[in-house]
Amino acid sequence: NPGRPNANFNGFVEAICQQIGASLEIPYELLVKRFNASYTASKGALEEAWKMFNMYRDWLATDFCQPVYEEWLTEAVAKGRIKAPGFFTDAVIRKAYCTAKWNGPAKGMLDPVKEVTAAEKRVQNGFSTRSDETMQMTGSGYYSNVEQLKHEEKELREVRKIANGNADDPATG
Repeated sequence: NPGRPNANFNGFVEAICQQIGASLEIPYELLVKRFNASYTASKGALEEAWKMFNMYRDWLATDFCQPVYEEWLTEAVAKGRIKAPGFFTDAVIRKAYCTAKWNGPAKGMLDPVKEVTAAEKRVQNGFSTRSDETMQMTGSGYYSNVEQLKHEEKELREVRKIANGNADDPATG
């Protein structure tokens, strides 16, 4: 009866949200964005949700994005907009041209220090690559990050030279 307060309302809404979350394969904590449990429980909820998100992301990339990309590329090569020697004569070459890696936004982190340490260990032990870890943690590309860092370091060295009054000193070059 909406005319009076009901002490069981919160429990009812929570139970409905848990059922909705279960049917959508989204943990209750993530559905209502309330992480009141321990770090481990919250991390577990996020990991379970991420498995489901990755499943749908892979499905979308494999069954939609990749075929659309291949059709677009085929048309562009056929019309001469893109030069791709061997595209129509060799299936292996065509597959190489059509290979794409589809990624979306990065997963959130509850404890960035722990996440970065785990990523470092995965790379050190050969379980993953720097490129994969970069993509998963930030959604960016490892090689573009390295190029940007090289540029930033060069600029920073120039600024430090000017700040230290050594701009014309060839020994600090």
